[in-house]
Amino acid sequence: MAYTNLSVWKEQFPGTARETATILSAMTPSEFAHEFTRRTFLKAGLATSLATIFSLGGNADSEASIPTPKSDITHGPRSGTNVALTFHGAGDPAIASRLLGIFASEKTPISVFAVGTWLKANPEFAKKILDAGHDLGNHTFSHTQMKTIPAKKVDSEIALCAAELKKLIGNHGKWFRPSGTQYSTPLIRRMAAKYGYSRCISYDVDSHDYQDPGAAAVIANTMKSIQPGSIISLHFGHENTVAAMPKLLADINAKGLTPVTLSTLLGA
Repeated sequence: MAYTNLSVWKEQFPGTARETATILSAMTPSEFAHEFTRRTFLKAGLATSLATIFSLGGNADSEASIPTPKSDITHGPRSGTNVALTFHGAGDPAIASRLLGIFASEKTPISVFAVGTWLKANPEFAKKILDAGHDLGNHTFSHTQMKTIPAKKVDSEIALCAAELKKLIGNHGKWFRPSGTQYSTPLIRRMAAKYGYSRCISYDVDSHDYQDPGAAAVIANTMKSIQPGSIISLHFGHENTVAAMPKLLADINAKGLTPVTLSTLLGA
């Protein structure tokens, strides 16, 4: 995404000079030159950010060969009836097991974005998830706020979870979703591409189950926005999600929609 209008860029990336510099340091020289003229950059009062870039040792040269992927995938095709239930994989393993049991009995495939530390502590879930026909992907190593950390930390969060997945299943998983944010940034997408994730996965339906609003609210939050192609955000580790799931699946089916994995929804 090109931020040729500086005010739009500043609104998209608010924060300290160091945060600004972290984003700028991920740009290639050609991208940087395209986005900012010297005159507009100085008018914006961001000279401090330039100094910070050099103090950080910007990674433009080392990452210049990695193209920034397109914007996040927020939904699949609107034609047809498929939708994808996607879960943040973390929390109490007993709750995760109960959810997987529901999906097994209902013959419902899902997609799990596992947190690396959770997989490290509960390695048996990697095989359980795949053997049940579900997708398994990367949701960073420690579930940090990915938009607020330095470039090196963004890199390591993706890399460490990818390494954990490779150790457990032989590959880095099909998909990546950044933690702490619905949408990625150019920096996050560039780092994800470095480790083989061609697109970041967002969502267009948020169940808000992580707020523990009650099963009825989880169902209502989902059903008010779901449509063909929707990618729904849900979470392991929450009792409300378990309580909501049987009726939520029934309501989705009653609406003529079919839950599938992201691989099926996106044809990958």
